Amino acid sequence: MRDTLLHSNELQSSPRLLDQVLAPALHILGNYVRGVYRDGPLDDFQFLRLGICRVLSQAASGRDFLQLAREVLGEEVARASFFDSLHCRRRSKVLADLNAELVSRNRSGLEDLLAQFPELQGIPVYAVDGHHIDHAVHSPNDHKGEKVSANNLYLLCLHSGLLWNLGAVQGDGRHNHEMPVFRNQIVPWLLSRKIMKGKGKRAPIFVGDPAFVDKVFWTRMVLEGNRARFITRTKSNMKPMIYASYGWDRKKLVNEGVVADLSVGFDGATTMRIIRYRDPESRIDYEFVTSVMDLEPGLIALLYLTRWRIEKLFDTTKNKLGETKSWAVGPVAQETRAHLVALTHNLLILLRRELEREHGIREEKVEQKRQEQLVQRQTHARTLGRSVAAIQKFLPVAIQLTAQFIRTLRNGILLGMRWAEALALLRKSTKVYL
Repeated sequence: MRDTLLHSNELQSSPRLLDQVLAPALHILGNYVRGVYRDGPLDDFQFLRLGICRVLSQAASGRDFLQLAREVLGEEVARASFFDSLHCRRRSKVLADLNAELVSRNRSGLEDLLAQFPELQGIPVYAVDGHHIDHAVHSPNDHKGEKVSANNLYLLCLHSGLLWNLGAVQGDGRHNHEMPVFRNQIVPWLLSRKIMKGKGKRAPIFVGDPAFVDKVFWTRMVLEGNRARFITRTKSNMKPMIYASYGWDRKKLVNEGVVADLSVGFDGATTMRIIRYRDPESRIDYEFVTSVMDLEPGLIALLYLTRWRIEKLFDTTKNKLGETKSWAVGPVAQETRAHLVALTHNLLILLRRELEREHGIREEKVEQKRQEQLVQRQTHARTLGRSVAAIQKFLPVAIQLTAQFIRTLRNGILLGMRWAEALALLRKSTKVYL
């Protein structure tokens, strides 16, 4: 009887699962973000709680979520207060500053997913890409009378796996291309932030798809003191002038698959490199163009191929979190939703780190599945007279947030579960698939 009471007392003293998930963000919001409102019918702390819960909830609409918040979570909030908050520029800025601080203060505490390459230490490396979702119900039409998908640019740190919303590109009847927004609005703001500077002020590297090809812009970045560098795929209409062919160390694992490392020029652009690479496993040929002049050619190819991590993250937000549609009309609401999606991803990454470090809970089933798949790939490649690139065996993998992990958290939050209870469920859900 005494043990039962003790267990019950320990359980009641344990924080709720939702509070444990939110703890890193609430600490930063309360201590390091300016302009935070602590009073009123919906203060910034409650708004953050509701926003993260909405991302996790898979609610079909705003009204659906507010009913769930009231009847299941016990969060009483007026419909007008919540919807008006989505359009508040101050709140959107608070969320942006909060996520920037969260990324800055936690990036060194996570496993470095590029630790295998000492030459990348101290160099910020980011995947950049746009993500389209469906327009809001009442979104205005464009000049042709058609709806326009909402598109935001995101930045994924390839060292830590943490995510930023960079800004809206298009939506609510507005069409825009990603590169002009990135070039004219986002890059100047990014380069003003300390997080964009590596040790010794080494210029950040942005890895993007061919939409981010702009030879004149990236040349200007080099001429202005190597402020930013890029890696992308070449386009079929690019007509480079080949100046020379560089040699490379063929004994290094990272250079396996490199076919050529060329010094090239383009009209109106400085000297760049083109890397030709053939995947030893698939025998698919790739061609990359870059303004990065001091890294091994195989590492240039590998960094572009790791850009796929941001695509997998978008798949998680769409298919596992159910974030497929804008919450409300207007650019501020579009930004607010995107900040909350990025915050949710980052908080779950930080929670997973805590589970591993403090409780020895890892995504064992995913790690085991990856090892099994690697063996299968190696066996299949050998039957074709090919091989899996040796570097694949050593490269740390950004383990995706699994649907089972997310469901366990969602269910625990909706049930008002305590952290001590949730640990037991999380331990089970990370070991084996359902």
